[in-house]
Amino acid sequence: MMKTAFIDLEVDGRGKIQDIGGVKAGQGFHSARIPEFAGFVSDCGCLCGHNIIGHDIKYLRPFLNKEYVLVDTLYLSPLLFPQKPYHKLLKDDKILTEELNNPLNDSLKAQSLYDEEVMAFKALDKDFQQLYYDLLNEDIHFSGFFKSIEYVPSRKPFFFRKSTADIFRELFKGKICEHSNVESFVRDHKVECAYAAALISTDDRNSITPAWILHNYPSVENVIRGLRAVNCGDARCQYCSQKLNAEYSLKKWFGYDRFRTFGGEPLQENAAKAAIKGESLLAIFPTGGGKSLTFQLPALMAGETVRGLTVVISPLQSLMKDQVENLEKKGISKPSISMACCLRLNAATLWRGSSLGRPRCFTSPRSNSAPRPSRRF
Repeated sequence: MMKTAFIDLEVDGRGKIQDIGGVKAGQGFHSARIPEFAGFVSDCGCLCGHNIIGHDIKYLRPFLNKEYVLVDTLYLSPLLFPQKPYHKLLKDDKILTEELNNPLNDSLKAQSLYDEEVMAFKALDKDFQQLYYDLLNEDIHFSGFFKSIEYVPSRKPFFFRKSTADIFRELFKGKICEHSNVESFVRDHKVECAYAAALISTDDRNSITPAWILHNYPSVENVIRGLRAVNCGDARCQYCSQKLNAEYSLKKWFGYDRFRTFGGEPLQENAAKAAIKGESLLAIFPTGGGKSLTFQLPALMAGETVRGLTVVISPLQSLMKDQVENLEKKGISKPSISMACCLRLNAATLWRGSSLGRPRCFTSPRSNSAPRPSRRF
């Protein structure tokens, strides 16, 4: 493997480097003297850090004597640790440190994280490794990682070689719609496809795509929805015939064989299926018509397929409490964030719900009577 230095900087508000930490081959560096740091890393071919591409290198580059291969552990973590929590060293996308503002300590953490990322990559199925390489090797945030471990993809004769789309379909057979436009996604949204693949690879419903990725790569959600949220209508499609099938999910989550009718009209079924399709709708039900299931079922399905969060606004806090308890009785543990005992719904509460993979959030208009409620949503 390429000789690597693991680094971290402390920079003040004016962009001046205040402190530098580094680790290489058992040696440590901790000083604000930039020329000494440049000498420390001069025999390395690779620099690795947590957000090194977005932060450290732009301050260091004017003082370095050569170009380095760059490895950014931040962008790799959600790919290689898709389960929640993503990694024991991470919290809110930052490395946990036992000492405040100690770049040497953070460099050691980055080294530990990188070592585990290497092990996680090598543990992947060979086709999964190939998929990540095909999608990411031309992007600066990831190309350095493949160079640092000297990864060599399989190069079979062209008549045996699988396309990136074929690899994707084979890896996720039964986990995506068989008719989804994988070819378009892997061609036009390569990085987004890689992050989508990471999320789809885990069956843990508590796993989500970190918010900073959705901010930097907003098309990740579109890719995931295109692969997993659009019902092709083909009964032979293993994924859609189960995961996007309202009757199948009704039996799975609630144990019912059919939807409730009222006066011979399939009101409950029509409303639930419209919500599953993502349509805007107004449903007016008589008392006892089964209104709750029309949003609970789509919410549970979206939570499983796209890790979606559904916000339910109800006029009665007691009703919300009953709904949460009823879902728990059906074995749907911790189904929501109940606002029944809360006075305010704030952004932090919503984030906790989404980061825990809980597909429903209950609140009431009274709970959100604070100024500027729109900012909370």
